[in-house]
Amino acid sequence: MRRAAVLLGTLLTLLVAGLPGTAAAAEDWSADRVLVVGVPGLVWSDLDPGTTPALWELADTSPIGAVSVRAARSTTCLLDGWATLGAGNRARFPAPDEAAPPVPLPTVPLPGEGSGAGATPSQPPVPAGPPVSPELSHCGLQERLAQVGLADPLTAVRAVAEDPATARFGAEPGALGTAVGCATVVGRAAALAVAAPGVGLTREEALPADPAAVAGLLEPCPLTLVSLDGLVDAGVPAPEGSETGTEPASRAAAVAGVDDAVARLRAAVAALPGETLLLVQGVSEVNDGRPQLHVGIASGPGFTGPGWLTSASTGRAPFTQLIDVAPTVLRALGAERPASVNGQPLTVTGGRPPTAEAVAALERANTAAVTHHRSTGTFFVALVAVDAAVVVLGLLVLGLRRGARAPLARLRPLLEVAALAAAALPVATHLAGLLPWERAGSPRWALAGSVLLATAAVTAVALLGPWARGAGRRRRLGPPLAVLGITLATLVGDVLAGSPLELDGLLGYDAIVAGRFTGYGNLGSGLLAAAALVATAVAATAAGRRAGAGRDDVGRRQRRVTGAVVLVAGALTVVLVGAPGLGRDFGGVLATLPGFLLLAMLLTGVRVTLVRLAAVLAAGVVAVGTLAVLDWTRPADERSHLGRFVEQLLTGEAWTVVSRKGQANLDILLGSALAWVLPVALVAALWLVRGRRLRGYGLLRDGGSGLAPADAAVLRSGLVAAALSLALGAAVNDSGVALPATAAALLVPLLVALAATSPAGREVSGGTRGDLADRVTVGSRGSTWNA
Repeated sequence: MRRAAVLLGTLLTLLVAGLPGTAAAAEDWSADRVLVVGVPGLVWSDLDPGTTPALWELADTSPIGAVSVRAARSTTCLLDGWATLGAGNRARFPAPDEAAPPVPLPTVPLPGEGSGAGATPSQPPVPAGPPVSPELSHCGLQERLAQVGLADPLTAVRAVAEDPATARFGAEPGALGTAVGCATVVGRAAALAVAAPGVGLTREEALPADPAAVAGLLEPCPLTLVSLDGLVDAGVPAPEGSETGTEPASRAAAVAGVDDAVARLRAAVAALPGETLLLVQGVSEVNDGRPQLHVGIASGPGFTGPGWLTSASTGRAPFTQLIDVAPTVLRALGAERPASVNGQPLTVTGGRPPTAEAVAALERANTAAVTHHRSTGTFFVALVAVDAAVVVLGLLVLGLRRGARAPLARLRPLLEVAALAAAALPVATHLAGLLPWERAGSPRWALAGSVLLATAAVTAVALLGPWARGAGRRRRLGPPLAVLGITLATLVGDVLAGSPLELDGLLGYDAIVAGRFTGYGNLGSGLLAAAALVATAVAATAAGRRAGAGRDDVGRRQRRVTGAVVLVAGALTVVLVGAPGLGRDFGGVLATLPGFLLLAMLLTGVRVTLVRLAAVLAAGVVAVGTLAVLDWTRPADERSHLGRFVEQLLTGEAWTVVSRKGQANLDILLGSALAWVLPVALVAALWLVRGRRLRGYGLLRDGGSGLAPADAAVLRSGLVAAALSLALGAAVNDSGVALPATAAALLVPLLVALAATSPAGREVSGGTRGDLADRVTVGSRGSTWNA
């Protein structure tokens, strides 16, 4: 064990030290003033060289990106967006939950109503604006409130600060204004970003028509915020919902008005002395529009010439977040960034194509993100249904226990194919990303077809490859191990390539939710841990068997080689999962490393005690702490969430992260369809795993399903180690039970497929004749888990 600890520590140190850095080229980011132009509802499909020449020219000469406007609400509304921008962290304005039924009419008089008998004399007159109807979403309410006034922005900011969702993210509304000290605001809701006690705030209702007058607005304070609300006014609610919240005709006119205002602002900036940083950002959805990615353009010091925008908060070009605006402004003005600001300053990467191609690529990125965002719930239900169907079919084909008469026993080949296809479904969600489904006219159907095609391909490879038959005999372990190997290879290769398949994969993540942009998502990390542990158990045992062949000290040699293979595989997997430049999932490290250490103990016959198990768990904490501290030592603008968590520990902000993840864990347990995979897995376990005393099928007992006792012990060891890893993953990640549920969607069908090929109606203690080529042997010295 001492040698194992030294080996593991050495590998971790060498691999982490060898990771490439992400330091950006030195830039002069400082500016004399910053102009933030927020345009609610603006997406990249709105831009066109003919109808929006000012915006197109700006995009043609500047870095651009796709902005996730995610606030502390699933759909970001007008006030949510400006509050989030000013906090540099996710916040929301108190309002009815988005899941609530259509809201009632406002209690203020509607436009056009006089002060007749039905009016309340104490209520102020309401300016004319978009029509109000019972179909208005909660975003319509926020827009209405912004139009009515926000006469006291400090009160509005206090309301945002007191909102439970804002507090859960540790956001401090108005932090941007506090750090800068003086700001000019043009528009309805922008004051929510900078209003704070002691901040010099100048407010204007609308942007002047004269560029000279516009230039005069930019001079008094170093920061100017302009809200161009044309798309808000163009909102036409539809009872059935809409993509953008506007009618095409009214939207085109509104976008043209936004473009004209941007042209005036650019002319005013050109007339001013010194350097001005101009940020054009989408800030929210409008009316009943659905969540999308929005326009992001930066022009000024550090943002000269075409390129892609990105930030350390996303780690992937061309994606940025609304929370990145505040730290970008503070860096440009040389102001100190508050600890509550969770975003990271914008940076630039080169190599983007010409503007027309770049805009088309951003539109496709939006299509992929929107499709993923709206499809995951349906897919989770389908995944539960598929796994439940496989278990039910297995009960009908194989019977409740070994030797019992099953009504559909002749369907064993069909059961094997169905089970392998179900096990291939998780990795198929990643492989579907190899096809350009987002370019199709109906991307949701194209995505579904891509997943089914990938599932069929993996199943065919598993059943028809050389591992399925050898020397004229059927290899029963070949197809399940092939699916396991394809899953592991896909997940490893994807993260080494920059995680292109995790992004917008149905078991991955999307830029709209903005929980992660690169590396392993929680579900992918759990799937990797399960596949890696079981595959390592098989590979390490096979290596030990070969190493001990023909030697006098067979058992000792086998244990050394087996343990070394497990530890090396574990070290590689841990670095793959947790390294800042690769998986970036420190919760995955906490879960994965103890699983591999336990697997090494089980396969080498080391007795598992509470003390040793506690040491295994402590090793996980030490490993993730090492990775996090190494990430924290990098410059602040380049840290991933590992390093930022260390910083939050030092500043006292970490509890907000822990409590938020705990709440998310509970919400998934109670509300996610994916959680229903666990009851299905429990039924399968009671059916397949239980032993002779319970008259079960006994798949993992000695002789169960025709496996040799040593082979059954290896399989048990891999599954026990995976169970520990997945349980820890559910405890430390905000995906909760969804993580082991995803792994169960792989492992349960594989066990059913193995049971489908077992010798019918009899038990074999030494393995069938056809299994000898597949059989592996491992020495055991009385491990408690192997008993």
